[in-house]
Amino acid sequence: MAKLMNYIEIGGKRHRYHVVHGRDSIAVWLDGRTYYLPRAKQTNSAEHPTGAESSDVVALMPGKLLRLEVQIGDTVAEKQPVAIMESMKMESQLYAAKAGRVAEIRCEPGQVVDVGEVIVVIS
Repeated sequence: MAKLMNYIEIGGKRHRYHVVHGRDSIAVWLDGRTYYLPRAKQTNSAEHPTGAESSDVVALMPGKLLRLEVQIGDTVAEKQPVAIMESMKMESQLYAAKAGRVAEIRCEPGQVVDVGEVIVVIS
């Protein structure tokens, strides 16, 4: 399934962005930077379908997975870096949304991933 990149105009300049809704937070990728915003209130998951559970670490931009910072079975803390991606010649870190154990790794370093693709599953 093809993912569409969104654009917003700020001050007369066009910027690329993508939003991923999680159960407890929202991640916004804007021009190569990632912002994590906590939810003010719980919402029904039917209102904001994501395609991924909140414990999944997903690509917030299209790009190449450079390296993984964890292995299957590792214990991770909330907001711990778990992977490094490259997009538009900029590196960015992907973080664990919650503490837990790495249950699955779905991508390999060097692989090109799309927006919203699951990289690591944390249980």
